[in-house]
Amino acid sequence: MYLILKLFLACGIIICSTRIGILISKKYKYRLDELDELKSQFKLIENKIKYTYCSLEDIFAQVAEISEHMVKELFLNVAKNIKKDGAQKAWTDAIDITILNIKKEDKQVLKEFGTLLGKTNKEGQLSQINYQIELLDRQIEKAKQEKEKNENIYQKLGLIFGIGISIIFI
Repeated sequence: MYLILKLFLACGIIICSTRIGILISKKYKYRLDELDELKSQFKLIENKIKYTYCSLEDIFAQVAEISEHMVKELFLNVAKNIKKDGAQKAWTDAIDITILNIKKEDKQVLKEFGTLLGKTNKEGQLSQINYQIELLDRQIEKAKQEKEKNENIYQKLGLIFGIGISIIFI
């Protein structure tokens, strides 16, 4: 009876630690998904600036409506605060307060977009967006490399850690 209880507990430990490893490895996938989403939304912003005469507030609100994940919250925060704080501050504050699965270096890249936001003419805005898309492409490539490198490691590490604790326990 005591041995059966130990085996059930050991199986539970292995399952839990494996699940924790999987959850940790998912952060790499979520980061990549959010960076891809941001890139596609910047392309949408570029098109809206090119072909419509909407204000930045309206553009960000429209982009938020079709965005997914926490990227939606980012654009909603910008749209809400752009009139009272100005475009640059609204963008920077939204990046700071929105909970995203991106790294600090990704946030710095995104903050660069706000430096000229709303301060230049149409062509300046479009060139800034193109530059931002290039920067996001670099971050996406880094995220893909990190995902390939670390995703399986954390999954296997969780399993191995659980087996190790179970062996010590038994």
